[in-house]
Amino acid sequence: MSSEIDSELYLALKSGDVILGANRVIKQLKSGSNPKLIVMSNNVPPDMKIQVEYLAKLANVPIFYYPGKSIDLGRAFKKPFFVSIAAIMEEGESRILEVIKAP
Repeated sequence: MSSEIDSELYLALKSGDVILGANRVIKQLKSGSNPKLIVMSNNVPPDMKIQVEYLAKLANVPIFYYPGKSIDLGRAFKKPFFVSIAAIMEEGESRILEVIKAP
């Protein structure tokens, strides 16, 4: 995985506001308080992926498809558990929004 993306995700978690977990992200999208970015691992169950993509499209929230599995995304956030989906509510000091737009 890209170490720059991983470090920016961790910095967003430490200095900003990040929601971890598919159910919490779905609840956040339904509440109307929209994140700036959704990060999704590449092994999210298809039904959950479709639901999050649909809600994100309605809310006009971009999705970044993390190139690793949920264990890798959990490691990027330096958490000892799987993270399939995360929502960046506030990026804090990180440059995650700039980094993912760069080719």
